[in-house]
Amino acid sequence: MTVEVPVLVVGGGPVGLLMAVGLRHFGIDCLVVEKHATTLDFPKGRRVTTRTVEILRQWGLEEAVAKVSLPPAESLFSFEGDTMLGDDYERRSLPFDEVKPTSPTRELICSQENLEPVLRERAVADADVRFSAELVGFTQDDKGVTAGVVMAEERVSVRASYMVAADGAQGRTRDALGIGRSGPGFLGHRLSILVSADLGARMAERQSALYWLRSSTPQTSGPPAGSLFIAVDNKERWLMSVPHDPETEPRESVTERRCLELVRGGLGDDSVEVRYLGHRFWDPTALVSDRYRAGRVILAGDAAHLTTPEGGLGMNCGVADAHNLAWKLAGVIAGWAAPALLDTYEPERRPHAVACADASLGPARPPNPIDGLVLGHAFESAAIIDDGTPAPTRRDPVGEYTPMARPGHRAPHLWLDSKTSTLDLFGRAFVALTDPAGEPGLNHAVDVARSTGVPLSAHAVDAADWHNVYGVGPGGVVLVRPDGYVAWRSSTPPETPHLLASALRTATGHTAGDAASRRTVG
Repeated sequence: MTVEVPVLVVGGGPVGLLMAVGLRHFGIDCLVVEKHATTLDFPKGRRVTTRTVEILRQWGLEEAVAKVSLPPAESLFSFEGDTMLGDDYERRSLPFDEVKPTSPTRELICSQENLEPVLRERAVADADVRFSAELVGFTQDDKGVTAGVVMAEERVSVRASYMVAADGAQGRTRDALGIGRSGPGFLGHRLSILVSADLGARMAERQSALYWLRSSTPQTSGPPAGSLFIAVDNKERWLMSVPHDPETEPRESVTERRCLELVRGGLGDDSVEVRYLGHRFWDPTALVSDRYRAGRVILAGDAAHLTTPEGGLGMNCGVADAHNLAWKLAGVIAGWAAPALLDTYEPERRPHAVACADASLGPARPPNPIDGLVLGHAFESAAIIDDGTPAPTRRDPVGEYTPMARPGHRAPHLWLDSKTSTLDLFGRAFVALTDPAGEPGLNHAVDVARSTGVPLSAHAVDAADWHNVYGVGPGGVVLVRPDGYVAWRSSTPPETPHLLASALRTATGHTAGDAASRRTVG
């Protein structure tokens, strides 16, 4: 049996599922294969950053994910105490306690085993998604990838123009491609213990997103140094994470009894009825693949990069991979973008992954803000047209974010009315923005630019902060990509309508664009 599909996605975690959603958003079919039978059944990553929620909003998933997230009031705090139920504790506000003026959305706390079924339901509606389907080998040539997939005990040959490897840290695709990894590497061992305990009433005044436990001293007994509880539902399901030393306590010796002993020590009250649900061992790691692409096979998510859990950056970095890659693959497959556009994926996404891995070593630990990293990271590639303005200098690149529309940056949020953000204009095509004074000239330029065949729309922004935040004067134009990042900017009205067309060609990977699009305008 042979199946032909434009894109084969290997891996049905959050990144693979959203890759399918993103491709369908741009009209491209794909096949997703996931070797496991179901979505995740054990708590994992929980932080859904502002930027990820913006992506979910763009793809029509924000409301559905919010419904399975912790209530906002329970996501606002970080707890620190000797034990969960002891008298000595403090509760501090986290930096995402309200909708900020820099985004129409806010962060969510959504345990991954709750998130994945929502994404799977949408992906199944959008694409051919097969669980219990395992990639067993692949070859590639100049025109595509031929992969062997075992589905329902039958080997199927899949022929795709491109293959996206979102098969996680333990996936075999990266190794098969011979791609190495660099970075700090392995950073220790940990044990996560999932339990059921009816603590809703006792935790009512303490409810938080994270519960850090202070280290025990020679005078006190308590959990090991570096232990914490993680809210799953903040009522009955709780996840405890503790350091683990396999030299002194081999994995096979960690029994249900030992797990309950650790949990009770962390709770600080032996009278609580606790039911063991399971445990997992895992190794915090910070590594980034040396390359993101080999021919027609492209890495995304944990297959491309690993971060420690500090700051909850790993899954979010992977979601941003899918958001960056989906429109580029769609453009190349549809023919309005040049194949060279895919060469910009690695230089745009890999530096961000390196920054996330570094931040996860400590700077991103809550309650430290991470807006500078998730909203302020700027891309540099052949598809970004430098306008000659200097890059911002920030004392804290992880936490400090200043909205700006410099090419390579995320186009800033401005409210257009009580419900509509500038971000809501982006997502399906390139968008050329100007002010009402520049609208007539922009409309003419858009008519010329559409001759390139690239999907493009125009919008006149009538907002008080438009000129200041977007860095343009009257009649200036900003070209925004489908992923919401600025590709080109003219601070004054473009000298000719052909400049927009030239910029559009450069932004879609074509090398025949007018050289004038690369120079500073205005």
